[in-house]
Amino acid sequence: MASAPPIPHGLLDSSPAASVLVPLAEYYQRRTLPPSGVDSDPVFESPRSQVMIRTAVKGTTIGAHYHSVCDEYVLVIAGRGEIFVNGEWHEVKAGDLHVCPRGVVHDTRALDEHLRYLSVFTPHPPPGNDINWLK
Repeated sequence: MASAPPIPHGLLDSSPAASVLVPLAEYYQRRTLPPSGVDSDPVFESPRSQVMIRTAVKGTTIGAHYHSVCDEYVLVIAGRGEIFVNGEWHEVKAGDLHVCPRGVVHDTRALDEHLRYLSVFTPHPPPGNDINWLK
């Protein structure tokens, strides 16, 4: 197999500085969940994006919020729950995608079972996070 051309110095600015392949079924089997709330694990970060593997534990409601810097893409991997979209709760299941532009209020809840999903933020959230909670 031929070797790949060298990557220009300074081009790699991600963590990890390599491609990422996550067998999600195995990942979720190994993960220990907290008794409540959301388990979040950033598996890739760069100045342009952040990818998190997440589980909303059964009975959890995250809370209404918006992001002032980032767009968020939520891909449901397993379980069932609800996502607050455009002022209404919608049931979600494996295979559903929620695209939420910055400034749009949203929320997620896991009712009767854990809700496993990916969150992709672009650009990367600023230091201290980009969650603006509503009261």
